[in-house]
Amino acid sequence: MRTLHFYFGRELLKTFLMTSAALSLLIIMGGGIGNIFTSEGIGAEGLAKILLYLAPIAVTLILPVAALFSATITYGRAATDNEVLACRAAGINIHWLLVPPLVLGLLVTIFTYFSWNYLVPSLMWGINEFTRRDLPTIVTGQFQKGKPLTYGKYRIMANQCRTLGPDDFPEDAVSETSADYWKNNTLMQLTGVSFLEFQNHELVRFGTADHTLIEFNHSGSTPRVKTDLQRVRSFDAVHRQYYEFEHQILGPWEIPLPIRRKIKFENLDMLLEFKHNPMAIPEMEDLMHGMRREIMVFFLNQHIEEQMAKGRPYILKGRVRQSDFQLEISAKEYRADENDCRLRNVRVRKTTVPGEPAQVYTSDNALIELRKGMRTNQHVIAVELSDNVQIRNEPAGRDDRVVKKPRETLPRVSFSDQVELNRRFTSFDIVDLIKGDSTLPLYPKQEKTRQKLTKKFDEYNAEVQGEIHFRASYSLVAIAIIVIGAVLGIIVRGGQVLTAFGISCVPMLFVIVASIVGRNLSDRPEFASVSLIVMWGATAFMYLATTFVAVRILKR
Repeated sequence: MRTLHFYFGRELLKTFLMTSAALSLLIIMGGGIGNIFTSEGIGAEGLAKILLYLAPIAVTLILPVAALFSATITYGRAATDNEVLACRAAGINIHWLLVPPLVLGLLVTIFTYFSWNYLVPSLMWGINEFTRRDLPTIVTGQFQKGKPLTYGKYRIMANQCRTLGPDDFPEDAVSETSADYWKNNTLMQLTGVSFLEFQNHELVRFGTADHTLIEFNHSGSTPRVKTDLQRVRSFDAVHRQYYEFEHQILGPWEIPLPIRRKIKFENLDMLLEFKHNPMAIPEMEDLMHGMRREIMVFFLNQHIEEQMAKGRPYILKGRVRQSDFQLEISAKEYRADENDCRLRNVRVRKTTVPGEPAQVYTSDNALIELRKGMRTNQHVIAVELSDNVQIRNEPAGRDDRVVKKPRETLPRVSFSDQVELNRRFTSFDIVDLIKGDSTLPLYPKQEKTRQKLTKKFDEYNAEVQGEIHFRASYSLVAIAIIVIGAVLGIIVRGGQVLTAFGISCVPMLFVIVASIVGRNLSDRPEFASVSLIVMWGATAFMYLATTFVAVRILKR
């Protein structure tokens, strides 16, 4: 038996290795994978690195198919050459001849399970990290080809671009940066910038900017891009008005990568951690950013209403270029809703250094809203005055005069610099809000966001559980698939080896379809139990079918 096992094992392994190599090359080179990354602007060197990452992934995908093919061909040829008949005539139990495919199936199962849980996630994360870090290079290539950048409804063009480092970072773009900022962000500066804004495929605004900062943020599961247009001159084609701004923030927008990091690409250790702590899921973390912003808006508007109801001015403190300032905002009428706070008959007193004259702004209307800052996770409070804006010094000097403007934007202040607001926000547990354990009276928009996040919470939790069981059931079924391929190769003899392979592909196709259906059902929490039944039911059915064919039909 040792000689027979060695003989069948050698023939099986030889066919298995050649089939695996051929199918892997076919998938990598002929599957159009290279075209996907080439179309994204990745060069030849980067594409070569990505193909090295993809080779082990392709091997993992085709390994069960290659093992099935080799088992069917090897044992089909042996049956055709009467080698199986000779073994049976010698009194050898034919089932002992199935030990080599059984061992091969066990090895394929172990490798597939390890690869799905550790190798593939590691390689996919490497591809993800490579492409997200190469985004500035892709952008530079776009400009060199004379192509505009397309972000949302904007088209941005530039004459020159360069990547900035910590020493090149402009002081007026952000108050300070840290080492962690540069680990998660890449900055690019554009000069000679022009942009177009479209609405429903119609041009609604166009303009120019002296400089533009583009921030690529890599901290989340999906890279985000944000642009800071500086010294903007634009024309509103709809209202036929000309505007000038010192800064205009666009974004952030998510950048779709050729391969995104998802739950299905996480390793087993991370999946088990996500199962116990769903809030650690990258997709949940991205959604949590939006929920945190909505809670900030709620606390900001609530705080403004509290101060205005007491007849007190609302005070904001900020810092611009190492100088502290304070805004004291008073209004006769106010209205806060789920998006912002609107004031009427407004008076704003801006003070800087004690002892120097303060600036007093008056206007018919004002808007206070929370906006995203240039830095990651930074939120600023913006105050915009409109309609009959007047600016004067207090106390007034001899040569002072009143400046009148149609609109004025006051210096932005950081949300985290407002002591009371930041205290309320940091002491609030958003997890309790998502789970429905909080009694916070949210606005309709915030409540809608909370319900959406709660639904995603349940969906991702079910998806994690489905992914864990999918990998285990799909890997374990390889043993049955390979053994039934060898059995069918013996049964269907007389030169019909390819027919045997085709027949043996039917149960494998059944398992693949059942596994995919089961994993897709796991995305819906209400079908979580059904998904497990489908996946493990298909695996159990294959083992029962293999046992029946090997014991009953092969014996005949």
